Order: sequence, then C-alpha cells, then structure tokens
Amino acid sequence: MTSVRGRRRVLKRGITKFQAVLRSRRPGIHFTASITASLVTEPTGDYVPEVLADSVRLVLRSVAADAVRPMDPVDLPSAQDACARQLRKVRQIGGDPAFEVKAEVRLMLGVEDDAAVRTLLAASRAQGIEEALSRQRARALAIELSHPAGTLAWWLQQPKSNIGDGTPDDNVLQAVAEKLRSYPSEREEPLEVQLLEVLRGFLGSFPRDEQKQMLLSLLADGMRTARRPDHAEAVQAIAEQHSTSPLAGVRAALDGAE
Repeated sequence: MTSVRGRRRVLKRGITKFQAVLRSRRPGIHFTASITASLVTEPTGDYVPEVLADSVRLVLRSVAADAVRPMDPVDLPSAQDACARQLRKVRQIGGDPAFEVKAEVRLMLGVEDDAAVRTLLAASRAQGIEEALSRQRARALAIELSHPAGTLAWWLQQPKSNIGDGTPDDNVLQAVAEKLRSYPSEREEPLEVQLLEVLRGFLGSFPRDEQKQMLLSLLADGMRTARRPDHAEAVQAIAEQHSTSPLAGVRAALDGAE
C-alpha cells in the first residue's frame, strides 16, 4: 500500500499546472489556461490520488469555463482577473473523503487565437475609421447644404442637372436647407461650434431683415455688457453691412453728410 506521503505527492502532482481550453464570447476563439490547485484541507483515509486529482481538475476547469465564457478575448486582462477571482475561492471537492482546494491560474491566448484577435481588432479599427469618415462627409455636406444657395450649388453640380429645365423652386431649396440645419452635431464638436449652429438656425427663423437687425443689436448690447466691445463692434458692423431697411439708408446718408 502506498504511504500517506506518497499519495499526497501523487495528488499534488496531478493538480499542478494542468491545462484547460476555455470558450470566450467570440465564436471560435478560446482561452488557454494553466491552473495550479493547492490543498486547503488534506484528504483523509485510504484514497486513490489519481481519482481525486481527476475530480479537482474537472471541478476547476468547469469553474474557469463559467468565469470566462462571457469575456471578450480582446480584453485579456479582464478575462484573467475574472478567472483568477473565481479560482482563488476555497471549494470543497465532494466524495469520500471530502477536502478543500483553491487555485491560481494563468490565462493566455494560443497562437491561432491570438492571430484571430488581431484580425478582429484590425477589422474593427478599419470599420471604425470608415464610419468616422462617413459621418464627417455627411456632416460636411449637411453644413454646406444648410443654406438654400448651397443646396442650389450642389444641385447644379449633379451630372443630371440641366439648368435649361429650370432650377428647383425657392421654397423647395429653403425646406431642404431647413431640414439639414437640424443635422445632429458630433459629440466631439466644441461647444462654440454647436452653439453656432443653434444661433444660425435661430436667426434664420426670423424672415424679415429688421427682425434680424434687432436681434443683432441685442447681441451686441450683451457683448458690451460682458465687456467685449471688440466683439460688439464686429456684430454691429455685420448688422450694418447687411441692413436693407430704409431707416438704415437714411442713417447712412446723415452720417455721410456730417
């Protein structure tokens, strides 16, 4: 009969650095684990160490598999932490006699699985870049067409457009431009850019020039109150440059007479 020390040595050898192949959340990609269990309590009585070692390996492989099944192999450190956290818990191995074990694990990706993850990452990056470029192109086009003149210029550039057939109705151009003004801003855009779009839409909602002049005057007054006279003068200059009201013409004539 094998001595107690001999059986313990065989048992420990059977639960040291045994391998496990574990599924990940990505179909076809697996983790490779090297698990080493240690005895928390010793089995007693006359036992067969090979049988107990089989039981330990089965239990710990199952625990490791459950821990990493929902994990993404792209994030290997998180999968390693999840697996290690489960295996370091003390577990009782059933049977006669019962005893307790805990384990450490080293989680890796095999050569083929690592190559698959790299291919996956490359494809994801390429898709992300293409989506970002597509959003930028759409955003640039929306900004360009958010004014009726821009919409008309774009229409004239199209291969099938024929100015001899007449240009789109002004109301149609205005409606298209109005819709494109509400194109969602990118979250990454600075506050100033987002605010500029809101202000442009706000001013565009007032059809008469005198209404726009009043709003610009209020904006200039607010800038002066905020002690930004240079900005106020710039707004006032824009207002005067685009003013078409008779009163502005009279004021300009009087200024010239002085």
